[in-house]
Amino acid sequence: MAAPSVLITGYPKFSNFEHNVSEKILSLLKKMDFGKTKIFTELLSVDEFGSNLTANRIKSGETFDVIIHLGFSSKSNKIRFEKYAYNEYKMSQPDNSGRCISNGEIIKNQKERHQTNADLLPLNSEFKAESDIEWSEDPGRYICNETYFNTLNTINKNLIYNEIKVIFIHLPSEFIIDISKQTEIIVRLIKCMTKPYLEVVAGLIFDTNNRILSCRRPKEKSWPSWWEFPGGKIEFGETPQIALSRELKEELSLNVSPSRIIAEQFFNYDDKYVKLMVLNCGIIQEDRIKLLEHDEMKWLSKEELFDVNWLPADLPIVEKWSIEGIPNPHRY
Repeated sequence: MAAPSVLITGYPKFSNFEHNVSEKILSLLKKMDFGKTKIFTELLSVDEFGSNLTANRIKSGETFDVIIHLGFSSKSNKIRFEKYAYNEYKMSQPDNSGRCISNGEIIKNQKERHQTNADLLPLNSEFKAESDIEWSEDPGRYICNETYFNTLNTINKNLIYNEIKVIFIHLPSEFIIDISKQTEIIVRLIKCMTKPYLEVVAGLIFDTNNRILSCRRPKEKSWPSWWEFPGGKIEFGETPQIALSRELKEELSLNVSPSRIIAEQFFNYDDKYVKLMVLNCGIIQEDRIKLLEHDEMKWLSKEELFDVNWLPADLPIVEKWSIEGIPNPHRY
């Protein structure tokens, strides 16, 4: 896997403010060692040119895995993760070029707003205990919002850019939250957003005795000899049902049409985040199953669920069923 690349932007001082905390944090980040992760920084001018610079870099062919826009908010007491960017001007003061647009669209005939395409589950998991962080749905209508909208609009208009994850972070004054604390949170954000995030589907397969199928991973794979529900990663453009149907064909030589998702679990491995979705595949006769990727299979009753060593992502679901009972295949 190629080393992830991250573009982090900030702004210089504007209006009557003596400095901009985003510029200070940008300077601190430039001095840090992020290992194999490639960090690029850009100080954007507080004007129309600066608001378009990141979008124009993408259009010119530059590629990044993650873009984190940082900006200062004098009205905030917390670090705000901005969920949306709006196609709207409501500038109450001039930018650094003297431009002041009180109303109107940023880009004509485009969407009213874009949502961050950052993966929310990992972010919420990583920062759920942080009282200094909150999600915001109002980034203002000044340069920060203009920058955010231009970047997201460029990415959303072309599928080849869609893998670039973008988020805007509004930072409070360093007198409200110490700059070392703010920097530490941004470092964690970089690590969180560059850690692989996989959406995985798994099949809940029953026999006629309401036992469920577990499969053992072979020695040549990661997590060798651990047990799991059969399945795998969702590929781009696939629904969970289509992905699982493909995976079960590849792993068990089964032609199955999975129905509903009956359990979900988010898990933070050392090297990746996983969202596991378990789908009901109904009752299947054992003689239809041919192990193509696993080296052993077992049918497990409720009382036998812990007879095997489950993968960490699967285990919380199994633990729940050991208490509440295995789902009924006819109810889903």
